[in-house]
Amino acid sequence: MKHYKYIDMKLPGFGLVFLAILLCAACGAKVIRGESPMVRMNELSHQGKHITLQLSMRNINGVPLDIESINFKLTVEDNDLFFYNGPAETNIVANGTETWSVEIEESQTSREMLDTLQSGEVKSLPYLLKGSIISKDDSTLRFEHEGHIYPLPGRPGYFR
Repeated sequence: MKHYKYIDMKLPGFGLVFLAILLCAACGAKVIRGESPMVRMNELSHQGKHITLQLSMRNINGVPLDIESINFKLTVEDNDLFFYNGPAETNIVANGTETWSVEIEESQTSREMLDTLQSGEVKSLPYLLKGSIISKDDSTLRFEHEGHIYPLPGRPGYFR
């Protein structure tokens, strides 16, 4: 009968390395899904009887965001400057940003408010941009942003 001698091979560093690898795998990057995009007013202009609004939409998700429609309201000093509810066919890559524009007929109130800003009667107008995006996978993603509208120097009728 043969006897085998057990050899004790202690590898103290191996256990720590193995544990570190397991912890890194458990804490690895997670793909964000279903989060609302960051929607901000990029530029606003009013020429004639129309307002053109450029929105910057940043997809913070780790997957592309296919936008089917958008509805939002831009409120200035408790007055609705304008609202939009309609198509917005655009695709934003994962962690990407797109600029989207819409033209809306201006109201008497919006014209007066933007004229007071353009003339210098007021330095800025506080605003609230609030709405939601409907993605092609039928999810509704809400957004909200507060800021101030300022006239762009040397560009009459243009605001940021």
